[in-house]
Amino acid sequence: MKFDPTVSTGTIIQTLVFVIGVATAYGGYREDQVKQDGRIAQVEVLADKDRESTKDALKEIKTQVSDLQKSNQEIKESLAILRGRAAEPGSRK
Repeated sequence: MKFDPTVSTGTIIQTLVFVIGVATAYGGYREDQVKQDGRIAQVEVLADKDRESTKDALKEIKTQVSDLQKSNQEIKESLAILRGRAAEPGSRK
């Protein structure tokens, strides 16, 4: 190996500082990525729970609407019966 006068101690130190800085920045980046992945996983779990609760609520609403439709139909039938009785001769009005 031959001595090269263009490479000084300052150049070597600058190179080392640059390499260490890049390694530190990459380490921080990876740490942030791991934290972000954890947060994303938490959000996905919460979204799944919300989706399930929304499905349950929608199912309950559909059941209630169905019950209301049945009640409405029964009321219509009762009203039709009452109108029929009212239309009979000799009934009180």
